[in-house]
Amino acid sequence: MKVRFDFTEGTNLEWALHDTLLEFNGDLADCMVAVAANADITFKPCQLSSPAQKALEREQAAVEVDLPEFLRLLCGMVQIIDGHLRIMRSRSEPQTILDLRIVDSSFALVETEHRKVLQAFAARLGGQRRT
Repeated sequence: MKVRFDFTEGTNLEWALHDTLLEFNGDLADCMVAVAANADITFKPCQLSSPAQKALEREQAAVEVDLPEFLRLLCGMVQIIDGHLRIMRSRSEPQTILDLRIVDSSFALVETEHRKVLQAFAARLGGQRRT
């Protein structure tokens, strides 16, 4: 199923995603997260940046990380302005669990067959209209 979330006021998509992934951590523990190239992501200033954070922030390179590393990245994010994230079962089993496209921080397109994950994510988003 595909859902479009239009952001009608301030929302914290990054925290909604983080908390949703934490809720399903047991089921998603072995998943991989792919962030497509040219993602426009702002991070909080920090003294020690991971290689993945440096690649996303400075080079806008494509990055593939495991779920624990992605959760750490989400904790350091201020905002995803534009980006495409795909959570896959594993490298060897590329079944997509969640496909998220954020477009100029005004709306997001979410595609998943996991209704519970979608419901948990939607419940955590504030300031949005779902279509």
